[in-house]
Amino acid sequence: MSKPTSISGKVALEYLKKFPNLPTRTLATKIYNENKQLFKTYDNIREIIKYYRGKSGERSRSKLGNKSFVDVKVRSHVMPESHTKKVEVWKLPKANKKVLLLSDIHIPYHDVEAIKVALNEGKQQGIDTIYLNGDILDFFMLSFHEKNPKNRPSLRNEIDMAREFFAYLRQEFPKATIYFKPGNHEYRLERYLYIKAPELLDCEEFKLEILLGLAEFRIIYISKRTKTYFGDLLVEHGDRIRGSGGVNPARTLFTRYKRHAICGHFHRKSENLEKVYDGEIVYTYSVACLCELEPEYFEVNNHSHGMAIIEMDGDKFKVNNYSIQNGKVF
Repeated sequence: MSKPTSISGKVALEYLKKFPNLPTRTLATKIYNENKQLFKTYDNIREIIKYYRGKSGERSRSKLGNKSFVDVKVRSHVMPESHTKKVEVWKLPKANKKVLLLSDIHIPYHDVEAIKVALNEGKQQGIDTIYLNGDILDFFMLSFHEKNPKNRPSLRNEIDMAREFFAYLRQEFPKATIYFKPGNHEYRLERYLYIKAPELLDCEEFKLEILLGLAEFRIIYISKRTKTYFGDLLVEHGDRIRGSGGVNPARTLFTRYKRHAICGHFHRKSENLEKVYDGEIVYTYSVACLCELEPEYFEVNNHSHGMAIIEMDGDKFKVNNYSIQNGKVF
């Protein structure tokens, strides 16, 4: 805009001195109502105020003699604060040499016999670490899926059963290091709170690791979104891969991550190796489950029982991906 006339500009400056914090529109209305003889329209005085506050463009702002009323936000711009959260990275300590990886137990729908076989195999092989790789609980009552009213374990009952399982695990492996990382079924708790009771999200008592009393059993909690590595091996639950995993979940795992990786979630044992052009062979695995194999909601499936034992040598790894059938390990 053109520079204000001396009279209109003087009036505007006087009001700016008296009411420096009034919004531009409010101040323009006040000046116009009290000085209609000086201004043709409300927009006329509004443009003059914008001029003195440095909001008429960079060129006009550079020619402005009195910059005392220029809005600080106009004078300098700052980068807006980002809501991005950096994903944490966790690496298996070098002291952990042989890891029993258990996935998809789904308490209270766990298979007692299969779990005992898996734990016994771990004992026989001298494991020093247990890694609970998600969906250890089912959180049936927190699901938004349709529920059979005849088959409703209470949330309180499921949590008590999980604690009993952790106590049993610690009893059988008193010296082992035990880690717990939640899967998509444990995430049902957080999602339920988001939707039904967001006021409780900040309460420590409703955090998963507190509800389950993991510290009591000396179980180390790893948050869900953490990137987890056993040396060169990426360890995932598998729920970030949409769908059923395809014909070969391990092959699907390779197509998503293009690196050594192992996951649960699909309740199926599978293995895949791919030679990267002019490079190394990449190994990927999916681990079978330790829950009931013919659930009511999905009776016809390709699920099987199993677990993995991972031997570490520095960053190098050896995965023994086992099946469990009729009480035996294969």
